[in-house]
Amino acid sequence: MALKKCKECGEEISSSASKCPKCGKKQNGVQAVISFILTIIILVAIVGTFGDNNSKLMNTGTNPDSQEKFTLEEGHIGSTDEYGIRYKIEGTIKNNTDKQYSYVQVTFNLYDKDGAQIGSALANINNLEANGSWKFKAIGSIGDGKAVDSYKLIEITGF
Repeated sequence: MALKKCKECGEEISSSASKCPKCGKKQNGVQAVISFILTIIILVAIVGTFGDNNSKLMNTGTNPDSQEKFTLEEGHIGSTDEYGIRYKIEGTIKNNTDKQYSYVQVTFNLYDKDGAQIGSALANINNLEANGSWKFKAIGSIGDGKAVDSYKLIEITGF
């Protein structure tokens, strides 16, 4: 059983404890956040597996005459919360088509100052309108006090 320190009193408690048995302070729900993010990633992977070849919304470069269905118009590094576990990339994605998409997801890799990957971030939206713009905030988990220095767009997927 892994142990952690209570954020209020410093007592060593189980990492799965929802509150400290000594002081009663509720513990941060990091496990719940990570579980939620992993569930979303798995669901998107499953949907993508059963979708058609048009589910990739970024131009892969195989047809030089085709326009990207989606473009990342702007993006910048957001903030880390007080515990150093949540990370944001904020920006705008443009739907360049005349089609409304029921679900769209953007995924980024996160890197430290040495260029080593230390995590990933994602955001998703339902019902992105034809020719519409989406102002997103991609949330990720980096933990261990690591600082994000840069990011890389991995893909924009959807159906």
